[in-house]
Order: sequence, then C-alpha cells, then structure tokens
Amino acid sequence: MDNQKDIINKLQIISALFQSKKYLETISKVKKLLHILPNNEFLNNMLGLSYTNIGKLDEAKSLYLRVIKLNPSIISYQNNYANVLKALNETEKAEEILERVIERKPDYINAINNLANLKKTLKKYEEAIKLYNKALSLTPENSIMMYNLALCYRSLRDFEKVKEYALKINISNPNFTLADKMISEIHNYKNDDIGHYETMMRKLNDINIDDDLATLYFAMAKANEDKNKYEQSFEFLRKANQLRERERNYNLNFDILEFDNIKKIFLDISCLNLKYKNQDNKIIFICGMPRSGTTLVEQIVSAHSKVISLGETDYIQKIANKEFENFSPNLKENINNKFSNNIMYEEYTSLIKKINSKEKIYTDKSLLNFKFIGFIKLFFPSSKIIVLRRDLNNNLLSIYKNDLQAKNLGWTFNIEQIIKYYNLFADYLMFWEKSIKNSFLEVKYENLVNDSTEISKKIINYCELDWEDGCLKYYNNKSAIDTASANQASKPIYKSSLNNFENFKKYFNLK
Repeated sequence: MDNQKDIINKLQIISALFQSKKYLETISKVKKLLHILPNNEFLNNMLGLSYTNIGKLDEAKSLYLRVIKLNPSIISYQNNYANVLKALNETEKAEEILERVIERKPDYINAINNLANLKKTLKKYEEAIKLYNKALSLTPENSIMMYNLALCYRSLRDFEKVKEYALKINISNPNFTLADKMISEIHNYKNDDIGHYETMMRKLNDINIDDDLATLYFAMAKANEDKNKYEQSFEFLRKANQLRERERNYNLNFDILEFDNIKKIFLDISCLNLKYKNQDNKIIFICGMPRSGTTLVEQIVSAHSKVISLGETDYIQKIANKEFENFSPNLKENINNKFSNNIMYEEYTSLIKKINSKEKIYTDKSLLNFKFIGFIKLFFPSSKIIVLRRDLNNNLLSIYKNDLQAKNLGWTFNIEQIIKYYNLFADYLMFWEKSIKNSFLEVKYENLVNDSTEISKKIINYCELDWEDGCLKYYNNKSAIDTASANQASKPIYKSSLNNFENFKKYFNLK
C-alpha cells in the first residue's frame, strides 16, 4: 500500500514538473520510474512530450516508434507521434496518422485538435475551421479551440469572425487573456462600443491571472495608445516587457558569435563562384527587422498574379542550422560537398512541393533571413532578396509594443537589446554588401509609405516581374497572413506610424 502511494506521489510530481515546463527534470524522474512501470502510458507520453518540447525530436520519434510497436492499440502514442512528425516537417505522414486515429475514435478531441493545428500550419484554413468546429461540438466552451478558430479567421482576414470568437472566450473564460490581446489588435478604443477597455480594467483589479498578465498588459497598452494616453500606455508596455524578459533566457552574445562565424566563412568568397542555373523554383525572400514593413512588401509582391505567398516559413534558418551546425569556419573546406548536392535548395523545395500551383514563383517572408544572404545567393542564385529597413526609433517602438514570442526573438523585450540587435542587423547588411555586391534590394519603410507607387514598381521590377496595378491594391490580396499584421495589411498604406515615436520619446529616455 505504501509502495502504491509512493508511486502515485511520484506520478503527481512528474505531472507538476511537466506543467511547470521543467522538462529536463521531468525526463530524469520519468526514466527512473519507467524501470518500475516500463509500459506505463502516462510516463511514456511524458517522456516523449518532454523530448519534443526541448527539441530532441529524434529521441521522441524513436521512443514513440518503440512504444507503438509494443502497444499498437494505444492511440495517445499515435497522436503524440504525429506531433513529432509535424515538428520534423514530415507533415504528410503526420496527417495520415491523425486521420487514421480519428477514424478509429471520432470523438478523440486531442487528435481532432492536432489535425486542425496541422491543417492550419499547412495553410488549409477551411479544413482547419471544419475540424475546430467539430471539436467545439464536443466541448462547446473550449477556449483553446475557439482561439485557434479565431486565428484561422484572422489569417483569412475575416475580422468580424475573429471578434465574435474572441468575445465568446471573454465571456466563457475571462482568464484567457490571449483573447483580449486579439481583440485589442483589431479594435479601436477611441470609440469603445463593446466596452472592452472596462472589461480589461476589471480583470486587472479582480481576476487572478498572474500567468497571463503580460498578455493583458500589452492589450492595455494598445488601448491606452488609442486613447492618446501615452504615459499610461508606456507604463503597461514596460510592465509587459519586463515580465516577458524574465521568462526568457536570451543572450545576445550567441547571435554575435553566429555572425562572426558566418563572416569567417564568407570572407573567402571564392565559393560564390559556384552557382546553379535553371532552378525550377524562384523564391523572393523578404526579410528585415520585425515590424519594419516586411508584411506590407510581401503583400504587394504576392498580390501579383504569378506569385504565391509562403508566409513566414523559417525554412532557411532550419536548414542552415541543420546542415551548417554552429557555422564553423572550417565549413569553407567542405562547402563544395554541400554545394555539389545543392542541399539547401533541395531541402527547401521538398518542403514546398505540396503546394499545387502552375506558378513557380514564391515569396518567403522569414524575418531573419538577412543573416543567411550569402547562403541564399550560393544555393538560390535565381532568387531575389528584399531587405526592409526602418528608422531605428520607430522600429524600436513598434517592436517594444508587440508581444513577439518566437524563440529567436528573445531580444525584443529589452530596449537596450533591441538597439544592439538593430545595430547587428545593420552590420550584417554592410558585410553582405561588401562581400557580395548587389546581393539584395534594400527598401526603406519610410520611402515605401511616402511614395508607395514608385517604390512598389521598383520592387516588382527588381523581382523581374511585369507590373500589375493589383500590386497597389495589395489589401485585396487573398493570401493568408499568420501574424498580428493581418489587420494592418488589410488596409491601404497609412502614414500615421511614420513618426509615432514622438508620442513616446520622453518615456524611453534614450541617450
């Protein structure tokens, strides 16, 4: 009896560690307990999920293959294995497994949700919406399902549906502050006809939402800015960013070291004489600092009838990290081997082969591709690279105002680090311009906003496309947008953001 109580206690500890995102400790304790309970479903899933969360995908894959072979009837293993495959970009196999699981158990909500998430990742939004609605029919008050459904509608630019579901979440689960943030992105608080400002104030005063407080602070900052209450807005921004920074373990030195290693590789630019010709797919890479106008340019270009939008893929980052681990300077010695197989191009195009289109021109708006301009020019010689640059102060403000939680954007919650990263970005551009002449087109955000017609034509010409008037009506573009920029990109160019920093300048206290 005491032994059983001890095991139950250990299982509870493991569950608590996992919920607290202490994955290494979870793995350690699970492995010890698996010696006693080797076929325990809960323990094996805790181990697989922990491996997945720390990026040890091969270990997670091996684990699930082993336990599925031993226990083919346990569908939770199949469900979690599909998520590992999704993370490994083996999406077709993941889709097949999840569909098979749902066929076996039509009301298995975890698999329905995971398949919907996969469809959303693959930009099959209509299919994802059907699946989320199916899940909601099983659990009508499920906030996560409603939020994911709202995200799909946001990508499709149906903002009335976005607001409808976000407000439903507000009623059914007031602690789910992501819904408040979503509302704030599309709502103008100068005319707060839905009373959302007062709703958020009540939450701040009455509800225990410690885990999601930063999200609510960001929403309150936007609301106060709409009301021209800039001091209050900045105070909420300061609190929000401080909370987010504490959650992160970011060190700028890793980015600086990566740049130094890349520079050492490309100081010997003889490797750039190696160039493939006649590649079937032409990629237009659009990159730059966050909040610098990349979404706007991507929408202008992808509004062209011959261009398909891939959105933000991060494919180049993933492939580069995999094939050129740590960007060791001795890579110069074996880059010929990498090049002879055209590794980066082949892996990249294998990821986009599922897109059915007679056109072979794509936009990829992965922000940090400016780090890999040399690799892109080497492996994608027919590609075009457009780099957006925005005035430092306004770029700083726009980054600081937005809750940018991608893993590679850990520097965005600290004013000093944002400025340092901006300078690192500028150093990258200077290096590539010196090393590889005319390797990219630099577009200044301010010029694009002030003279949208001329700059848009310059961009389209650089992409070697014939001009189409529809490119100026990019806000009618039906290509999906997977970021909070969807609302802004659905409107004509406006100039109000050009010098918004003046409203906040005294609060930043820059030297």
